[in-house]
Amino acid sequence: MMSLRRGIRFRVTAVAVGVLTLILALGGVILVAFQRSSLTTTIDQALTQRADDLTALVTSDADLDGSFPAGAGEGFAQLVAADGTVLASTPNLMGADPLSVEFPVEDSDLIRTISSLGGDDDAFRVLTRPVGEDALLHVGAEFEVVAEAAESLVGLLAVVLPLVILASAGLIWWLVGKTLSPVEEIRSEVAEIESSELQRRVPEPGTGDEIDRLALTMNEMLSRLESSIERQKGFVADASHELRSPLTRIRTALELEGRRGNPVTAGDKQDLLEDVIEMQRLVEDLLYLARADEGAAEPVLQALDLDDLVITEAQRIRVSNRVQVDLAGVSGAHVNADPVQLRRAVRNLLENAQRHATHHVAVSLIEETDEAVLTVADDGPGIPESDSERIFERFTRLDESRTAETGGSGLGLAIALQIVHNHGGRLRLAPSQAPGASFELRLPLSQ
Repeated sequence: MMSLRRGIRFRVTAVAVGVLTLILALGGVILVAFQRSSLTTTIDQALTQRADDLTALVTSDADLDGSFPAGAGEGFAQLVAADGTVLASTPNLMGADPLSVEFPVEDSDLIRTISSLGGDDDAFRVLTRPVGEDALLHVGAEFEVVAEAAESLVGLLAVVLPLVILASAGLIWWLVGKTLSPVEEIRSEVAEIESSELQRRVPEPGTGDEIDRLALTMNEMLSRLESSIERQKGFVADASHELRSPLTRIRTALELEGRRGNPVTAGDKQDLLEDVIEMQRLVEDLLYLARADEGAAEPVLQALDLDDLVITEAQRIRVSNRVQVDLAGVSGAHVNADPVQLRRAVRNLLENAQRHATHHVAVSLIEETDEAVLTVADDGPGIPESDSERIFERFTRLDESRTAETGGSGLGLAIALQIVHNHGGRLRLAPSQAPGASFELRLPLSQ
């Protein structure tokens, strides 16, 4: 019962029925009051017309002979002199005492309701009008008809209104239930979805209303969740794969050294050191991406000369002497950035260009409108336009035969893209300028 009371269906029905009851009750009161006022007005008009006729009769000097002609229904009339003498009356008041007037009557008509008259407990509507200077004309009619009509209407409303309210409550309950049934279907479906069944979707009514949009939004959320879980699984699998190779090499070297009983040679030590450095960089990359996914990799901005940072990082890859690095296109540019994070992004772009270049890497930096534009281009085999988005995905190597030794871990461009986005900038593969590939990094200039 408590769950029913907490349900939307119950609350909506209760509120709707409460409001409907209030409106119908108020409407019933207004209807009864209007009917009573309308009937009273009709009686008053009839009394006024009767008084006009009798006034004309009295002032016409006609011989009344102490009586007025009988009126319609239970109406009555009485003409009373100033001294209380009844001058004339209708047959139903013949011989009755003069009607009393409890307050002064002015020149205008006085209409009031009298609860009893001549021992009769019925209510009467009475009009009193001065006639001449020394007489009062009383004209009356039964008022019980108004009370009876009002009672009849109240009785009718007392029967009809509860029936209307009950019927409305049933209809509202059914309509709300019908409206909310897709929501219950959505809830039931979501409740049954396990973490291994994220491919399931909730039913969409196809009605185009709020519930249909809710179902559509829920399915979009499930799609995003499924995609996120798949990326997470792929991320873990790829990370495990990338770490397995250097760990295997280190373990193999140590086992062989133990079997031979000979110390590790300088060359072996260098190889092991490179493997450890490779693992360290991979772990750092994974840690950065994990922190970025949690929103904990926000940059700490400060004023920065981007040209100095680019030149410093370019000098690092020049040391290898494997490719030529052209810095002729680098000019001054000032940005607000996190120097550690931005250095990492620039380094990843330069190392990616060095890794794929045949002989030459060209670096340019210019200020364009309100942006600093860094371009890193190589003369390598280039990247197909169809892969222009995929290359920024994690653990992506376009040449599947490449390993971490020959093609990197596949995280460099993904990290660079994440850093650039965190700085409010853009990173993209520029349109093909064969041979080679060209990456364009844009950051807002410092104000």
